Amino acid sequence: MMKNSKIFLATLCSCLISILVYGQEARTYNGLVQNAETRAPLSGVSITVKDAAVQTDAEGKFTIQANPGESLSASLLGYETFRVQLGNLTTLQISLNEVSAELEDVVVIGYGTAKKSDLTGSVVRISMEDKALQANTNLLQSLIGATSGVNLESRGGASSEPSLSIRGQTSLSASDRPLIVLDGVIYNGSINNINMNDVEAVDILKDASAAAVYGSRAANGVLLITTKKGKTEKPVIAFNTYAGVQDMTNNPMRVMDGEEFAVRLVDWDWQSKVYNWYKTNPTDASTRPVRPDVTDRNVVANYLRTLEEKENYLAGKSIDWVDEVLQTAPMQYYNLSLQGRSDLSNYYISGSYSDVEGIQLNDRMKRLTLRSNVESRINDWLKINLNTSFSNIDNSGIPASLATARKASPLVNNYIGQDTYDIYLGGELFQPYPLVNLYVDNSDVSKEFFGLGAVRIDAPWVKGLAYDFNYSYIYSNRNNNTFNSSKTPAGVSNRGEAVKSPSEGKDWAINNILSYSNTFGKHQINSTLLLSTEGRSGSGSSLNASGFNNEVLGYNNVGLAEVATVASSAYKENSISYMARANYSFMSRYLFTATIRRDGFSGFGATNKWANFPSASVAWVVSEEPFFKRDDIYLKIRTSYGKNGNQGIGRYSSQSRMGTRDYVYGQNTAIGIYPGTLGNIELGWETTSAINAGIDFGFMNNRITGTLDLYSSKTTDILVRRKLPRMAGYADIWTNIGATANKGIELDIKSINLNGAFRWETSLTFALNRDKLTRLYGDGNDRDIGNAWFVGEPLGAIYDYEMAGGVWTEEEFFNGQVLEGWYPGQFKYVDQGDKDGVIDPTNDRAIIGFTSPSYRFSINNTFLYKNFSLSIFINSIQGGSNRYLANNVENVNPLYYFPDRHNNSAVNPYWSPLEPTTNTTGIYNVPLRQSGIYQSRSFVRIQDVSLGYSFKNELLQKLKMQSAQVYISSKNPYVWTKWQGWDPESGASDNPVMRNVVLGLNVSF
Repeated sequence: MMKNSKIFLATLCSCLISILVYGQEARTYNGLVQNAETRAPLSGVSITVKDAAVQTDAEGKFTIQANPGESLSASLLGYETFRVQLGNLTTLQISLNEVSAELEDVVVIGYGTAKKSDLTGSVVRISMEDKALQANTNLLQSLIGATSGVNLESRGGASSEPSLSIRGQTSLSASDRPLIVLDGVIYNGSINNINMNDVEAVDILKDASAAAVYGSRAANGVLLITTKKGKTEKPVIAFNTYAGVQDMTNNPMRVMDGEEFAVRLVDWDWQSKVYNWYKTNPTDASTRPVRPDVTDRNVVANYLRTLEEKENYLAGKSIDWVDEVLQTAPMQYYNLSLQGRSDLSNYYISGSYSDVEGIQLNDRMKRLTLRSNVESRINDWLKINLNTSFSNIDNSGIPASLATARKASPLVNNYIGQDTYDIYLGGELFQPYPLVNLYVDNSDVSKEFFGLGAVRIDAPWVKGLAYDFNYSYIYSNRNNNTFNSSKTPAGVSNRGEAVKSPSEGKDWAINNILSYSNTFGKHQINSTLLLSTEGRSGSGSSLNASGFNNEVLGYNNVGLAEVATVASSAYKENSISYMARANYSFMSRYLFTATIRRDGFSGFGATNKWANFPSASVAWVVSEEPFFKRDDIYLKIRTSYGKNGNQGIGRYSSQSRMGTRDYVYGQNTAIGIYPGTLGNIELGWETTSAINAGIDFGFMNNRITGTLDLYSSKTTDILVRRKLPRMAGYADIWTNIGATANKGIELDIKSINLNGAFRWETSLTFALNRDKLTRLYGDGNDRDIGNAWFVGEPLGAIYDYEMAGGVWTEEEFFNGQVLEGWYPGQFKYVDQGDKDGVIDPTNDRAIIGFTSPSYRFSINNTFLYKNFSLSIFINSIQGGSNRYLANNVENVNPLYYFPDRHNNSAVNPYWSPLEPTTNTTGIYNVPLRQSGIYQSRSFVRIQDVSLGYSFKNELLQKLKMQSAQVYISSKNPYVWTKWQGWDPESGASDNPVMRNVVLGLNVSF
């Protein structure tokens, strides 16, 4: 009874208190919201109670009407939501703790910056700090698989750059390479000239709205590269280095050794007799010619074509030419930088040196870079920037030919390392010495200077008004000199040949930018006006000389040559642009961006030099709405539409140009001038119109964040080099015809799976793209077989004979089931169309697949425990059933041409009547029709793996160091694929992708 009385009294008191509290009148509450760590005031914080909502002003202050006892919440992107029950105290001081900087990151959007949370377009930032432990040799390598929609494929060679495109192919003949912007100005140089350690971040504009500020050249997306600035008041010296080796990625490739090469000649001769026997229409194998005894080396030797091959075969001597032209290649990199800042200035100075060798002998790249970024604030309203860089790249030397090595006879005399080598192995012109490039004197040195001067004036009389002026200048030159002595194929017939090819280029750009940014209560406005002019000019010349009686000086004294020819060229082009952009935000919840750009380019026809490129985008931060009750979830919906242009053609493609030709006139040689190309005064802009819909999300207080984008684009007035009938007198003409469509889906997800002493982070990307040719030369089902362009089909169609599966068998032949003119050991092809029993190119070729991938994905896992870090990055490109195909016929099947003289691949055994196969032909390979053998290049690759250790603070203090980290890293250590070539990414190329392993050190003082 007593217990029930206590419960009753407690309930009664609670009810009375509630009546007293809620019966009071609403009060005015004032407050200040600040960052819990820095104590800086926070503007734009949403303050909500039951029936009201306001935002903090620029000073972090707010005023709101509420009843005592109600719950007040304060929320801002990137901060934990704060809640308090209101009472009699009407002045509040609220501190918000940061939970994730992801959505508050400042990204570069072109002629300005914006918080990631304020974006309305598809923009992604890749921080180079995350790539510090990777064994990259250039900047583009670090972007592979880093985000969806940015398509990079590795290439082989010491100085190679990965192929690059954004959101697939949109053009037929014009360039699909994205626009590169370096520190705010358009950059036409080589990515190889940029030191990776100088780069702070790369921002990628993927959709039409985000890229519209660069309208005329943004149809293929934009990469904005931002270099480093000083960060700390105390000067910091940083040193980064790694050293390691490169070799071939794992692959099944193998060519025939000496024994296989010799037996193959026996089988070639025997199978030629068998095929002649097939032509007699036998009904069984009883009279088939007998294969010689290949176990008798003397019998085999009699089939070899040259005496030296016979002698070397009987002596058991053989050369693995593939092994001879390849090496385990060393690589090293050094970078030293100094950075710091004060209240009025900041600076960053660096120098780097790279020495990278490729796996093919004589393939080497040595690079030196210098950079200086200085920024100084003169007073409250004036700031000056000066960024300069210099690069020197030495690509001297011509790599030993892997393609030649694959086909070289392994039974020739071994003169490797001797000056008495045979220029042509065995005296046969189609077998040049695989190492002959080592004896070619080549000097190939490129230099580039980049300078950027910028002035910013913040108008003191108008808050938020600023004027930016910047001027950039790029000077580049290249000296490529080569001397082929009389001991090389290019110089043997003319007593040596020298080629000198100097060239230079000059690019400049001037940008005038007027911007205004301000906040009016709940409204935020950011607007930009631009006037930009660009100019590019350059020149080049070439000198060819031959007939050297004295070859000692080579290209250094071409005056010793008896015959010399010269040529020169020059170019100049200009462009001008106007742009206006307006960003509007209401309560940081409703966002709108509109852009209009007008461009003029001197390279187009007189009637079409100008074009307009508009765009608009909107976004809604749903999670900021009062009805959205989940404070641990972030959700933004955005959509955009815009137009961009492509001017990726030759600068004089709209004009008719003249050519020259020598001819005999009387007793002399005269130079004649003739029309060489046909101009088109109506040549104009290729235009891409695109729509994008996306969602940005964050869960569990942004421990899981990501973006999902759907896009669709249409490209019209495509720039095409159209072939002309021979009677026209010209081979082709540039014109605007045709249209393409492009659509896709992109997904990026990042998560913090575990957070504590052991931290585990994961990032995942997925991208799927589909393109299609919608119009070509006219209406209907147009097609251009020569270029493999077919209306209604994806770009990159493969048009060839369709394999019916396997090869014809002797059983089918003897039973009369083989098509006329075809024999056992030859591929079966589908008899298309009218099934007339004849395989011909007009009626029996079809679209059998496509070169473009089906989808791409990547997964990166990073594990942190105490001072250790481990990162494992997996990258994949998949083709599905009929995509991402390439012709691999030379690597998986006997050669069509000279299979009896060239060496052949030994990846698969060739067909024989005694040992039939289903996927290869006989070594005597002369069918009525030939086709490629298309294999899937699909792969899953361990792209990067790295293990690092950071030294403890106690040791750093003793060594007087700020930080120190050692690591071991590997790029491309293993790949899973069914591709039977050197590497699936490089395809059938004989310049394969490499893998490496390095040991590195990063320290700072």
